[in-house]
Amino acid sequence: MAKRKRILVIDDDYLVIRSVERYLKSYGYNVEAVQSGKEALEKAEKSDFDLIISDIRMPQMDGIETLKRIRESSLRYNKEKTPIIIITGYAGGDEVYKKAGELGIVECIYKPFELDEFMKVIRETLELPPRYKRIYPRAEIGFPVEVIVKDPQAVITKKISGKTVDLSEDGIGLILESLLPTFSVVNLTINPSPRYNPFQVEAVILWSKPIFKDGCFRCGLHFLKIESHHLITLREILSDYKLLDEQFILLTKEMEKFLQEVKEDFDEFDRLNKDEQIQIEFIQTTKKEIFAKLDDYFAKTWQIVKDFERDKYIVHQNYYQQKLHPLLEEPIEINRHIYRKPLGYPGDYIMMNYIYDYNGNHNYLGNSSYEKVINNYTCNIPISCSNIKRKEFLKEKIIETLSRKDKVEILSIGSGPARELVELLKEKRINKALSFKCLDFEKRALDYVATEINKIEDEKRRFLSIEYICRDITCIIRDKKLKEKLEGQDLIYAFGIFDYLSERMAARLTKELYQLLDKGGRLIICNASLENSSHRAYYELLGEWNMVHRTKEEMLHWTESIEDIRRVRFDEVTDRTNYLFLVIEKS
Repeated sequence: MAKRKRILVIDDDYLVIRSVERYLKSYGYNVEAVQSGKEALEKAEKSDFDLIISDIRMPQMDGIETLKRIRESSLRYNKEKTPIIIITGYAGGDEVYKKAGELGIVECIYKPFELDEFMKVIRETLELPPRYKRIYPRAEIGFPVEVIVKDPQAVITKKISGKTVDLSEDGIGLILESLLPTFSVVNLTINPSPRYNPFQVEAVILWSKPIFKDGCFRCGLHFLKIESHHLITLREILSDYKLLDEQFILLTKEMEKFLQEVKEDFDEFDRLNKDEQIQIEFIQTTKKEIFAKLDDYFAKTWQIVKDFERDKYIVHQNYYQQKLHPLLEEPIEINRHIYRKPLGYPGDYIMMNYIYDYNGNHNYLGNSSYEKVINNYTCNIPISCSNIKRKEFLKEKIIETLSRKDKVEILSIGSGPARELVELLKEKRINKALSFKCLDFEKRALDYVATEINKIEDEKRRFLSIEYICRDITCIIRDKKLKEKLEGQDLIYAFGIFDYLSERMAARLTKELYQLLDKGGRLIICNASLENSSHRAYYELLGEWNMVHRTKEEMLHWTESIEDIRRVRFDEVTDRTNYLFLVIEKS
């Protein structure tokens, strides 16, 4: 014979507890009823209960305090955590339910209630079938999910969006925009990262509770039905999760927590201070400490992943992006552009303009203080600052080339926004005949350059003759007519191109570009430095800005098959930079 379930009922209203007591006993439950928190504590210490039902508003000791003390008592005596249902006629405000959620209380019944509904909740809480209990360990995974409610009587939106917070072979935890009734049956479509195929599963909602800081709801579901091929995908995801480095997980969680706290602090400041100048002053006083913390996180993270094999690296990258994209990509304009690559690659002319325009301590972009500070961080990490130094380096090389002869031919390979040329014109430093060719595969980049140069006064650009060539760099290798057109250059520079090329392609392109030089001409090739690289966990692991970082020896190897070189050297920029500048002079 099955043991009768024992229920403790707590309510200061005598009529309520007697009614509830009689009703529950009629269903065979063993019920004890008390009218105060003190009595409840005494009962809970002396006896074990399968369920506690408690009112919130009670004199002397309210329901939340009573339940908290019962939980503390259970811990002292090593008792299992007893399920709790709140029964109340008082809404009580967010704070009450927040405290209830901290105690793990997820069920709440409002007075007056229908007895059938009341008994349904009791049974679901007490008599959870064994197949619903968690038997597999769960992995913390953050995929988007779409939920379709199967119950035609459900008075809620039929389709809602959310994201996963944990996953196992038998169930899933979700954060949803809407509250779903307990024990609803739903169809889930889970959309993992591009590494995995989306998969569908039928599930039942076991519990649900509000998350008060963002107005969403967290719920736990048990899988009822999943197709075999979808189960394979699920197991693949969980298998990959086991590959995650433990220190990497801890570090990522710590960073997620830190960023969330920073965002909350900035959002609260914005709420109290609407003036943008005051917000910027607040950013100025706080960002140094924030930036230092981020620098440390990214450095430690990269040390963990930098030597991983490709598959293991991708698994860690997926996890890293799941945890941090909601804080470092989705709400941040510049990072969003980097990650989504609207023009096909992260370092496009728009991205370069972001860096040029928002580098420094006083240039901010964003609708909120949090967005401003993260955008500012992106534009001031060493690789971004190196782009500013690279532009200034180029400007000096252009002026230096102009000083050597009366009419100069310059070719920019992968010209992007050509800010070095635009700025020299605005500064009125082009004072000799200059034939300048911009070659880029992106027409929008060339159109941007043309628009910016046309804005400049005629007097400042009177020495300039410019041509825009929309071609891929491979055309320089295979298109003889294009090569004939480009011959006789005094200066050729290729920045933001070689970082993406294979060794074979880089060596071939170096030789082809060298052959386009006039006698005494110079070819300058820029490549990301392996030795001086930093923040790769930020722009590469998180943002997927994948460049080939190289050493001087690797770049020098490109010149080995070239004849009649007068001189090969690496030019040093004044301050430490994340780039190497290979200079090849023609005899």
